[in-house]
Amino acid sequence: MAIKTTLLSENELIWSPIVANNRMNRERKASGINSYEQEIDFRPEDWLLQRLQTQENVRWLDVCCGKGNALLQVAHHFSEQNLQHKVQLTGLDLVNFYNPIPPNITCLHFETDSIIKWQSSQAYDLITCIHGLHYVGDKLKAITQLANSLDADGLFIANFDVASVFINEHSNTDQVKAWFKQQNIQYQSNKKLMQTSNNAVTSFAGKYVGANDQAGKNYTGQEAVNAYYILENH
Repeated sequence: MAIKTTLLSENELIWSPIVANNRMNRERKASGINSYEQEIDFRPEDWLLQRLQTQENVRWLDVCCGKGNALLQVAHHFSEQNLQHKVQLTGLDLVNFYNPIPPNITCLHFETDSIIKWQSSQAYDLITCIHGLHYVGDKLKAITQLANSLDADGLFIANFDVASVFINEHSNTDQVKAWFKQQNIQYQSNKKLMQTSNNAVTSFAGKYVGANDQAGKNYTGQEAVNAYYILENH
């Protein structure tokens, strides 16, 4: 089937100015002004601390972490409570724009790679991706991989616009929502927010064929990327 829109492969998309120049999450902290708390009403430090009430250690992976401000803020929070030995924080981003990690912070490290190529070496209690999926090509694969990197009863939470997925050349929000429902992925349409604790997500049945970096502005008012799939018998 012919796709009329010019589509980019994952390797081509990495060099797209839309992806390289995105600033959606460069500066955000975990809590306070311009933060994850303000954006999605979620304080990572509180969630992790609550988790520590029932287990010895916690791991948080922040995907598309920008400068790493949210992770650094949480690392300092746990440092002040002498809990760094119980916490492992990881930041992942396509480009190395991270702020320096102070010598007294021992629970944080950064990794530079694309979500699609990156392979998890361990399971995480918490995975966040704040406005990062807007700039990913194979979004449904990324969601699958990240969810399946969760530990038991963990939480993956991310901004996501179902309208950014095109199936057989058309934006197909119903098909994406149906897949979400099958995989126990909760989606809030009004907030454009998805979350799940399912770490055994089954891949979307459609074949990924490329990304369109000329899709224009999405609901955030920023230029974004649409993903294209082919699904047989639909």
